[in-house]
Amino acid sequence: MRVGMMGRSMRPPLTGIGRYTLNLASHLAGILGPDALTLYLTREVRGLAGIRCRRVVAPVPTPHEALRAIWEQTFVPYAARRHRIDVYHSPNYTLPLGLPCPSVVTVHDLAFMDPHFHNRRLRIYLKLLTKSSLRRAAQVIAVSEYTKLELEQQFPFLSGRVSVVYSGLDPIFRKALAGIEHPSGERPYILFVGSIEPRKNLPRLIRAFERAMASTGLPHELVLCGPWGWRYQPVTEALRRSPMRDRIRHVGYVPASELPGLYAGADLLAYPSLDEGFGFPIIEAMSMGTPVITSDRAAPPEVAAGAAITAPPRDVNAIAAGIERVLTDRDLANDLSDRGRARAAEFTWERAAAGTFEVYRRAAGQGL
Repeated sequence: MRVGMMGRSMRPPLTGIGRYTLNLASHLAGILGPDALTLYLTREVRGLAGIRCRRVVAPVPTPHEALRAIWEQTFVPYAARRHRIDVYHSPNYTLPLGLPCPSVVTVHDLAFMDPHFHNRRLRIYLKLLTKSSLRRAAQVIAVSEYTKLELEQQFPFLSGRVSVVYSGLDPIFRKALAGIEHPSGERPYILFVGSIEPRKNLPRLIRAFERAMASTGLPHELVLCGPWGWRYQPVTEALRRSPMRDRIRHVGYVPASELPGLYAGADLLAYPSLDEGFGFPIIEAMSMGTPVITSDRAAPPEVAAGAAITAPPRDVNAIAAGIERVLTDRDLANDLSDRGRARAAEFTWERAAAGTFEVYRRAAGQGL
Protein backbone atom coordinates (compact mmCIF):
# COMPACT_ATOMS: atom_id res chain seq x y z
CA MET A 1 0.00 0.00 0.00
CA ARG A 2 1.34 3.44 -0.96
CA VAL A 3 0.39 6.14 1.56
CA GLY A 4 0.73 9.89 1.19
CA MET A 5 0.82 11.98 4.36
CA MET A 6 0.64 15.73 4.80
CA GLY A 7 3.64 16.93 6.82
CA ARG A 8 3.17 20.70 6.85
CA SER A 9 2.75 20.71 10.65
CA MET A 10 6.34 19.48 11.02
CA ARG A 11 7.61 23.05 10.82
CA PRO A 12 9.90 23.98 13.73
CA PRO A 13 9.38 24.56 16.53
CA LEU A 14 7.34 21.37 16.77
CA THR A 15 4.12 21.56 18.77
CA GLY A 16 1.70 18.71 19.58
CA ILE A 17 0.41 18.00 16.06
CA GLY A 18 3.88 18.29 14.57
CA ARG A 19 5.23 15.72 17.04
CA TYR A 20 2.19 13.52 16.38
CA THR A 21 2.91 13.57 12.64
CA LEU A 22 6.63 12.92 13.04
CA ASN A 23 6.22 9.99 15.41
CA LEU A 24 3.37 8.46 13.42
CA ALA A 25 5.32 8.70 10.16
CA SER A 26 8.40 7.17 11.77
CA HIS A 27 6.51 4.10 12.97
CA LEU A 28 4.26 3.73 9.92
CA ALA A 29 7.29 3.57 7.65
CA GLY A 30 8.26 0.30 9.30
CA ILE A 31 4.81 -1.20 8.76
CA LEU A 32 4.34 -0.01 5.18
CA GLY A 33 7.78 -1.02 3.97
CA PRO A 34 10.64 0.87 2.30
CA ASP A 35 9.57 4.02 0.46
CA ALA A 36 5.84 3.15 0.60
CA LEU A 37 5.23 6.33 2.62
CA THR A 38 5.41 9.74 0.95
CA LEU A 39 5.58 12.87 3.09
CA TYR A 40 4.49 16.19 1.59
CA LEU A 41 6.51 18.93 3.26
CA THR A 42 6.64 22.71 3.01
CA ARG A 43 10.37 22.64 3.83
CA GLU A 44 13.10 20.16 4.67
CA VAL A 45 12.54 18.70 8.14
CA ARG A 46 15.21 17.70 10.62
CA GLY A 47 14.37 14.48 12.44
CA LEU A 48 13.43 12.41 9.38
CA ALA A 49 16.85 10.79 9.12
CA GLY A 50 16.52 7.01 9.22
CA ILE A 51 12.86 7.01 8.17
CA ARG A 52 12.48 5.09 4.91
CA CYS A 53 10.09 7.37 3.09
CA ARG A 54 9.88 9.65 0.06
CA ARG A 55 10.05 13.36 0.88
CA VAL A 56 8.34 15.81 -1.46
CA VAL A 57 9.15 19.42 -0.59
CA ALA A 58 7.20 22.43 -1.86
CA PRO A 59 9.04 23.80 -4.92
CA VAL A 60 8.67 27.40 -3.69
CA PRO A 61 8.98 28.96 -0.21
CA THR A 62 5.74 29.00 1.82
CA PRO A 63 6.41 31.46 4.65
CA HIS A 64 2.72 32.26 5.22
CA GLU A 65 -0.27 30.09 6.09
CA ALA A 66 -2.12 31.25 2.97
CA LEU A 67 0.71 30.09 0.72
CA ARG A 68 0.88 26.76 2.50
CA ALA A 69 -2.86 26.28 1.99
CA ILE A 70 -2.58 27.11 -1.73
CA TRP A 71 0.30 24.64 -2.11
CA GLU A 72 -1.67 21.93 -0.30
CA GLN A 73 -4.79 22.47 -2.42
CA THR A 74 -3.04 22.61 -5.80
CA PHE A 75 0.34 20.89 -5.91
CA VAL A 76 -0.31 18.02 -3.47
CA PRO A 77 -3.25 16.36 -5.35
CA TYR A 78 -1.19 16.49 -8.55
CA ALA A 79 1.80 14.92 -6.76
CA ALA A 80 -0.38 12.23 -5.16
CA ARG A 81 -1.67 11.26 -8.61
CA ARG A 82 1.85 11.15 -10.03
CA HIS A 83 3.07 9.01 -7.11
CA ARG A 84 0.08 6.62 -7.45
CA ILE A 85 -0.89 7.02 -3.82
CA ASP A 86 -3.44 4.44 -2.60
CA VAL A 87 -4.51 6.30 0.57
CA TYR A 88 -3.88 9.92 1.52
CA HIS A 89 -3.76 10.91 5.22
CA SER A 90 -4.01 14.39 6.69
CA PRO A 91 -2.95 14.35 10.38
CA ASN A 92 -4.22 17.90 10.78
CA TYR A 93 -7.95 18.38 10.10
CA THR A 94 -8.10 19.40 6.42
CA LEU A 95 -7.82 17.60 3.07
CA PRO A 96 -6.98 18.99 -0.35
CA LEU A 97 -9.63 18.96 -3.05
CA GLY A 98 -9.16 16.77 -6.09
CA LEU A 99 -7.38 13.86 -4.44
CA PRO A 100 -7.11 10.83 -6.74
CA CYS A 101 -7.51 8.27 -3.94
CA PRO A 102 -9.45 7.54 -0.72
CA SER A 103 -8.47 9.76 2.19
CA VAL A 104 -8.16 9.67 5.99
CA VAL A 105 -8.17 12.72 8.25
CA THR A 106 -7.21 12.98 11.92
CA VAL A 107 -9.18 15.30 14.21
CA HIS A 108 -7.47 16.12 17.50
CA ASP A 109 -10.23 18.21 19.04
CA LEU A 110 -13.07 20.54 18.12
CA ALA A 111 -11.81 23.56 20.06
CA PHE A 112 -11.92 25.58 16.84
CA MET A 113 -15.73 25.51 17.07
CA ASP A 114 -15.63 27.63 20.24
CA PRO A 115 -15.18 31.41 19.70
CA HIS A 116 -13.40 31.67 23.06
CA PHE A 117 -10.55 29.39 22.01
CA HIS A 118 -9.51 30.53 18.52
CA ASN A 119 -9.48 33.76 16.55
CA ARG A 120 -12.33 34.42 14.13
CA ARG A 121 -10.33 34.00 10.93
CA LEU A 122 -8.87 30.64 11.92
CA ARG A 123 -12.23 29.46 13.27
CA ILE A 124 -14.03 30.21 9.99
CA TYR A 125 -11.22 28.65 7.95
CA LEU A 126 -11.18 25.45 10.01
CA LYS A 127 -14.97 25.17 10.19
CA LEU A 128 -15.38 25.37 6.42
CA LEU A 129 -12.43 23.20 5.45
CA THR A 130 -12.82 20.64 8.22
CA LYS A 131 -16.50 20.04 7.51
CA SER A 132 -15.76 19.69 3.79
CA SER A 133 -12.86 17.34 4.55
CA LEU A 134 -14.95 15.19 6.86
CA ARG A 135 -17.60 14.77 4.18
CA ARG A 136 -15.01 13.61 1.65
CA ALA A 137 -12.89 11.42 3.94
CA ALA A 138 -13.34 7.67 3.61
CA GLN A 139 -12.33 7.29 7.27
CA VAL A 140 -11.74 9.65 10.20
CA ILE A 141 -9.36 9.14 13.12
CA ALA A 142 -10.23 10.62 16.52
CA VAL A 143 -7.50 10.67 19.15
CA SER A 144 -9.91 9.90 22.02
CA GLU A 145 -13.40 8.57 22.66
CA TYR A 146 -14.32 12.08 23.77
CA THR A 147 -13.31 13.53 20.41
CA LYS A 148 -15.17 10.76 18.57
CA LEU A 149 -18.36 11.54 20.52
CA GLU A 150 -17.99 15.25 19.79
CA LEU A 151 -17.45 14.56 16.09
CA GLU A 152 -20.50 12.32 15.76
CA GLN A 153 -22.68 14.79 17.66
CA GLN A 154 -21.49 17.78 15.63
CA PHE A 155 -21.41 15.96 12.27
CA PRO A 156 -24.03 13.16 12.28
CA PHE A 157 -23.10 12.16 8.72
CA LEU A 158 -19.87 10.66 10.16
CA SER A 159 -21.64 7.78 11.88
CA GLY A 160 -19.73 4.56 11.24
CA ARG A 161 -16.65 6.28 9.81
CA VAL A 162 -14.82 7.40 12.98
CA SER A 163 -12.18 5.23 14.65
CA VAL A 164 -10.40 6.01 17.91
CA VAL A 165 -6.62 5.63 17.70
CA TYR A 166 -4.83 6.92 20.77
CA SER A 167 -1.61 8.83 20.26
CA GLY A 168 1.67 7.44 21.62
CA LEU A 169 4.27 8.69 24.03
CA ASP A 170 7.25 10.34 22.37
CA PRO A 171 10.19 7.86 22.44
CA ILE A 172 12.36 10.51 24.07
CA PHE A 173 10.50 9.87 27.33
CA ARG A 174 11.07 6.13 27.11
CA LYS A 175 14.79 6.72 26.64
CA ALA A 176 15.09 9.22 29.48
CA LEU A 177 17.21 8.00 32.38
CA ALA A 178 15.94 7.91 35.94
CA GLY A 179 17.31 10.53 38.25
CA ILE A 180 17.46 13.39 35.76
CA GLU A 181 18.77 16.47 37.47
CA HIS A 182 16.42 19.16 38.73
CA PRO A 183 16.57 22.24 36.45
CA SER A 184 18.46 25.21 37.88
CA GLY A 185 16.58 26.99 40.65
CA GLU A 186 16.37 26.78 44.42
CA ARG A 187 12.66 26.22 44.90
CA PRO A 188 10.62 23.08 44.20
CA TYR A 189 8.06 23.70 41.50
CA ILE A 190 4.66 22.94 40.00
CA LEU A 191 4.76 22.66 36.22
CA PHE A 192 2.40 23.58 33.39
CA VAL A 193 3.24 22.61 29.79
CA GLY A 194 1.34 23.99 26.79
CA SER A 195 0.71 27.06 24.68
CA ILE A 196 -0.30 30.19 26.57
CA GLU A 197 -3.85 30.53 25.24
CA PRO A 198 -7.41 30.81 26.63
CA ARG A 199 -8.39 27.14 26.70
CA LYS A 200 -5.41 26.24 28.90
CA ASN A 201 -7.14 28.06 31.77
CA LEU A 202 -4.00 29.69 33.16
CA PRO A 203 -5.54 32.67 35.01
CA ARG A 204 -7.49 30.20 37.18
CA LEU A 205 -4.40 28.03 37.65
CA ILE A 206 -2.47 31.09 38.82
CA ARG A 207 -5.18 31.92 41.37
CA ALA A 208 -5.31 28.29 42.52
CA PHE A 209 -1.54 28.30 42.96
CA GLU A 210 -1.76 31.48 45.06
CA ARG A 211 -4.43 29.95 47.32
CA ALA A 212 -2.62 26.63 47.71
CA MET A 213 0.66 28.31 48.62
CA ALA A 214 -1.03 30.73 51.04
CA SER A 215 -2.88 27.85 52.70
CA THR A 216 0.08 25.48 53.06
CA GLY A 217 3.02 27.84 53.36
CA LEU A 218 4.93 25.68 50.87
CA PRO A 219 7.83 27.31 48.99
CA HIS A 220 6.97 26.11 45.47
CA GLU A 221 7.24 28.06 42.24
CA LEU A 222 4.82 27.75 39.34
CA VAL A 223 6.71 27.18 36.08
CA LEU A 224 4.81 27.87 32.85
CA CYS A 225 6.41 26.10 29.90
CA GLY A 226 5.15 26.94 26.42
CA PRO A 227 5.07 29.62 23.72
CA TRP A 228 2.78 32.64 23.78
CA GLY A 229 -0.35 31.80 21.80
CA TRP A 230 -3.53 33.59 20.79
CA ARG A 231 -5.15 36.02 23.23
CA TYR A 232 -2.54 35.59 25.98
CA GLN A 233 -3.18 39.01 27.53
CA PRO A 234 -5.38 37.70 30.42
CA VAL A 235 -2.41 35.56 31.48
CA THR A 236 0.03 38.48 31.48
CA GLU A 237 -2.53 40.50 33.46
CA ALA A 238 -2.96 37.66 35.98
CA LEU A 239 0.81 37.51 36.35
CA ARG A 240 1.05 41.28 36.84
CA ARG A 241 -1.63 41.27 39.55
CA SER A 242 -0.45 38.13 41.34
CA PRO A 243 0.87 38.67 44.88
CA MET A 244 3.17 35.70 44.13
CA ARG A 245 4.41 36.92 40.75
CA ASP A 246 8.02 36.56 41.93
CA ARG A 247 7.33 32.81 42.27
CA ILE A 248 5.80 32.33 38.81
CA ARG A 249 8.17 31.82 35.88
CA HIS A 250 7.34 31.66 32.19
CA VAL A 251 10.22 29.80 30.50
CA GLY A 252 8.78 29.85 26.97
CA TYR A 253 9.09 27.08 24.41
CA VAL A 254 11.28 24.19 25.59
CA PRO A 255 12.73 21.71 23.04
CA ALA A 256 11.49 18.13 23.34
CA SER A 257 14.97 16.99 24.39
CA GLU A 258 14.72 19.08 27.57
CA LEU A 259 11.16 18.14 28.53
CA PRO A 260 11.93 14.86 30.37
CA GLY A 261 14.18 16.68 32.83
CA LEU A 262 11.64 19.46 33.32
CA TYR A 263 8.87 16.95 34.11
CA ALA A 264 11.10 14.79 36.32
CA GLY A 265 12.10 17.78 38.44
CA ALA A 266 8.51 18.88 39.11
CA ASP A 267 6.55 17.88 42.19
CA LEU A 268 3.32 18.16 40.22
CA LEU A 269 2.01 18.79 36.70
CA ALA A 270 -1.02 21.11 36.79
CA TYR A 271 -3.03 20.87 33.58
CA PRO A 272 -6.57 22.20 34.16
CA SER A 273 -7.44 22.72 30.47
CA LEU A 274 -10.97 23.83 29.60
CA ASP A 275 -11.09 21.70 26.46
CA GLU A 276 -8.66 19.00 25.35
CA GLY A 277 -8.92 16.28 22.73
CA PHE A 278 -6.08 14.24 24.22
CA GLY A 279 -3.45 16.03 26.33
CA PHE A 280 0.14 14.94 25.68
CA PRO A 281 1.53 16.62 28.85
CA ILE A 282 -0.59 14.25 30.97
CA ILE A 283 1.11 11.07 29.74
CA GLU A 284 4.50 12.76 29.42
CA ALA A 285 4.46 13.77 33.09
CA MET A 286 3.15 10.36 34.14
CA SER A 287 5.91 8.58 32.25
CA MET A 288 8.47 10.47 34.35
CA GLY A 289 6.71 9.60 37.60
CA THR A 290 5.34 13.11 38.13
CA PRO A 291 1.88 13.30 39.77
CA VAL A 292 -0.80 15.08 37.72
CA ILE A 293 -3.83 17.22 38.47
CA THR A 294 -6.01 17.85 35.44
CA SER A 295 -9.57 18.64 34.34
CA ASP A 296 -12.52 16.42 35.09
CA ARG A 297 -14.02 17.21 31.66
CA ALA A 298 -13.24 16.56 27.97
CA ALA A 299 -10.48 13.98 27.25
CA PRO A 300 -8.14 14.31 30.29
CA PRO A 301 -10.14 11.95 32.57
CA GLU A 302 -10.15 9.37 29.76
CA VAL A 303 -6.42 9.69 29.20
CA ALA A 304 -5.55 9.69 32.90
CA ALA A 305 -7.92 6.78 33.65
CA GLY A 306 -7.88 7.24 37.42
CA ALA A 307 -4.11 7.83 37.63
CA ALA A 308 -4.45 11.58 38.26
CA ILE A 309 -6.33 13.99 40.49
CA THR A 310 -9.15 15.64 38.54
CA ALA A 311 -11.01 18.85 39.30
CA PRO A 312 -13.64 21.05 37.62
CA PRO A 313 -11.49 23.42 35.56
CA ARG A 314 -13.61 26.50 36.36
CA ASP A 315 -13.47 25.87 40.12
CA VAL A 316 -10.37 27.62 41.46
CA ASN A 317 -10.90 26.26 44.98
CA ALA A 318 -11.11 22.68 43.69
CA ILE A 319 -7.88 23.08 41.70
CA ALA A 320 -6.17 24.60 44.75
CA ALA A 321 -7.41 21.74 46.95
CA GLY A 322 -6.04 19.19 44.49
CA ILE A 323 -2.64 20.91 44.47
CA GLU A 324 -2.60 20.92 48.28
CA ARG A 325 -3.50 17.22 48.49
CA VAL A 326 -0.67 16.11 46.24
CA LEU A 327 1.97 18.37 47.78
CA THR A 328 1.12 17.57 51.40
CA ASP A 329 0.32 13.84 51.16
CA ARG A 330 3.47 11.90 50.25
CA ASP A 331 1.63 8.57 50.12
CA LEU A 332 -0.87 9.99 47.64
CA ALA A 333 1.90 11.48 45.52
CA ASN A 334 3.78 8.16 45.44
CA ASP A 335 0.61 6.28 44.52
CA LEU A 336 -0.14 8.70 41.69
CA SER A 337 3.44 8.36 40.50
CA ASP A 338 3.22 4.56 40.34
CA ARG A 339 -0.20 4.49 38.69
CA GLY A 340 0.82 7.22 36.27
CA ARG A 341 3.87 5.31 35.04
CA ALA A 342 1.72 2.24 34.43
CA ARG A 343 -0.91 4.25 32.56
CA ALA A 344 1.63 6.09 30.40
CA ALA A 345 3.18 2.78 29.36
CA GLU A 346 -0.08 1.91 27.56
CA PHE A 347 0.41 4.72 25.02
CA THR A 348 2.91 3.58 22.40
CA TRP A 349 3.52 4.75 18.85
CA GLU A 350 3.81 1.12 17.77
CA ARG A 351 0.19 0.62 18.83
CA ALA A 352 -0.88 3.94 17.30
CA ALA A 353 0.78 3.10 13.96
CA ALA A 354 -0.82 -0.35 13.86
CA GLY A 355 -4.25 1.14 14.55
CA THR A 356 -3.73 3.81 11.90
CA PHE A 357 -2.69 1.19 9.35
CA GLU A 358 -5.95 -0.68 9.97
CA VAL A 359 -7.84 2.53 9.25
CA TYR A 360 -5.90 2.85 5.98
CA ARG A 361 -6.93 -0.66 5.01
CA ARG A 362 -10.59 0.16 5.60
CA ALA A 363 -10.26 3.38 3.60
CA ALA A 364 -8.52 1.63 0.71
CA GLY A 365 -11.31 -0.95 0.62
CA GLN A 366 -13.92 1.79 0.27
CA GLY A 367 -12.27 3.30 -2.82
CA LEU A 368 -13.36 6.80 -3.81
